[in-house]
Amino acid sequence: MDHQGFTKLHAECDAARHDYFAETEITSTMLAKCAPEPLSFKERLALAAQGIAENHAHLMYLGMRDILLEAARVGYGSSS
Repeated sequence: MDHQGFTKLHAECDAARHDYFAETEITSTMLAKCAPEPLSFKERLALAAQGIAENHAHLMYLGMRDILLEAARVGYGSSS
């Protein structure tokens, strides 16, 4: 990976981090609307779907971050 590739990956990782944080905000907002009574089926389904979206965004961020951490460990000018 050359400097340009590293810079591009860093920007993509930063965008993935922002996407993940946006998903956590959506989840938090949904949870704040919970009441003492059980949620309706529709609300439970929406919350479950949001949980999946948040988990996916988190995994995308972690995957990119791990590549960046490896590049930092070996140097992004390395061919390994």
